[in-house]
Amino acid sequence: MQVVPRLNVGGVERGTVEFANYLKQQGHRSIVVSRGGELVKQLSNAGVEHIELEVAAKSLKTLKTISLLRKVIEQYQVDVIHARSRIPAWLCLHALRKIQSKPLFVTTLHGLHSVNRYSSVMARGDRVIAVSEVAKTYLLTHFKKYLKRQPIVIHRGVDSQFNQQHQINQPWLEQVEAKFPNYSNVNKVLLPGRLSAVKGVEQVLPWLQQAKEDVKLVLTADINQSNYSKKIAQQLNKLNIEHKVIWLGTIANMPDLYASVDLVISVNNKPESFGRTVLEALSMGKPVVAYDLGGVGELMQQLFPSGLIKAGDKIALQNTINQFLQYPPKVTVQHNFHNKVMFEKTLGVYQQGLAAIS
Repeated sequence: MQVVPRLNVGGVERGTVEFANYLKQQGHRSIVVSRGGELVKQLSNAGVEHIELEVAAKSLKTLKTISLLRKVIEQYQVDVIHARSRIPAWLCLHALRKIQSKPLFVTTLHGLHSVNRYSSVMARGDRVIAVSEVAKTYLLTHFKKYLKRQPIVIHRGVDSQFNQQHQINQPWLEQVEAKFPNYSNVNKVLLPGRLSAVKGVEQVLPWLQQAKEDVKLVLTADINQSNYSKKIAQQLNKLNIEHKVIWLGTIANMPDLYASVDLVISVNNKPESFGRTVLEALSMGKPVVAYDLGGVGELMQQLFPSGLIKAGDKIALQNTINQFLQYPPKVTVQHNFHNKVMFEKTLGVYQQGLAAIS
């Protein structure tokens, strides 16, 4: 049973759904608990059970979920409970306290959270998975006293649909072009993922100001999606470069999106634990320009070091983007970061953990 706050479009959420489907295919009873979201349909289509509980809100009301979660664990005779976020992890930890025959409790650290007791729960699993060496170092540096054993590094992977031979789905492209008529005729630089202050959009604006008119920045957000997106839209208007941005909105079909652009960027203000969008883009054969931070830097060093630049160096960012657009570099096919590898290793952690407590 995997427990995540919500099942909206995002790296952790998509990974949860993909792994749940894999477990089902391998003959296991696969269950996901969340508050719900647009990806629930994908679980249903694959025959994976979804249980909707309030496991997302940081409030006293959420404490009621503990007893409900305990009932679910006992009713379904759960062997392994896997929490991928802090609130779900705390709820699971408390739910397990009054269960006599306890399931294996696994946590995966997906983010480099603020260092406090609240975040320490990600180190309290019977088995703790880190999605990168950076994430493992974070756990050992800040939460070593809570660890029962060394964290296990299992790098994130990508689905086989992210490959260099991918052909764009024409109906998808036609739909985009109906909204943005000149989409196929311009050079496109993509900043993928949820738009937030951490994404560092402001870092890209000096480059965008000097970019040619046929170069566009593509964002997977809507202008009115949040206060932050509205703030970015105001900045673009103030700089008179709003016409150089394509606001695509939330995109579920990521392979088609990557295939439709020329370049992908990662300019976060804070280090990430991994950087799934960077891996997806490189797996599609798309060049990436990224700040050398955290898990993104770790990944880029292995797969595409020529696209790495010092964090915050806007001049290097500008020059590298322009260079890659003018002379697109070849991206080598990667073989080490695939879902199948990640799934098999995670299942191995479950099996070894269960063997140890049986």
